[in-house]
Amino acid sequence: MWGGGAIGIGSIIFVMPHLDGTTGFLVLIFVVSLLAAWVKTGDERIAYAGFQIGLAFYLSDLKGFGPTSDMETARDRIIGIMLGNFITYAMFTSYWPATARDRIGEGLRKLAEALKLQSQALTPQARAGAIADTQSALSESERTLEYVMAEPINTRVDLPRLRETKQALDDASCLSEDLLITPEKADLTNHTARLERLAG
Repeated sequence: MWGGGAIGIGSIIFVMPHLDGTTGFLVLIFVVSLLAAWVKTGDERIAYAGFQIGLAFYLSDLKGFGPTSDMETARDRIIGIMLGNFITYAMFTSYWPATARDRIGEGLRKLAEALKLQSQALTPQARAGAIADTQSALSESERTLEYVMAEPINTRVDLPRLRETKQALDDASCLSEDLLITPEKADLTNHTARLERLAG
């Protein structure tokens, strides 16, 4: 939002006055579109920002069939996005609370099961598949925990339990590596029981 609006206003002030043809304007559109697309193809946590950068820039600098020098469009776009973000924040934290913590239990149970299957794998092919499943479950649980820790403080519950979950995930990562190196020596009993307890 801020990026696209700032780029749009900056280009109106500093770039547009120096453009004397279509080519320069198309180069400007291409460069900003490339930046927005690069951000959009990134991690899912920032991908929406790429969409907003492009959209805010196009609405700021394109009017009709050509460039514009009117900065009111950029201002209105930024205010509109801020208002929309505030309404969304208020809705999902006060009136219709939504939290990622509801998915933690399922992820931890899936991780515990994946660790058990990894320890029971006998052939190299089965072991490779089990390792992939364990890493997938581990990444999913870590991402969900990151979402929970990024939520407003009033939607979080039992911070010590969240810290214990983080430690359990770190231990599960180390255990998965131990199983990869010496599968016959790893003891899963305490680790899987801990994951299942935290899963509730």
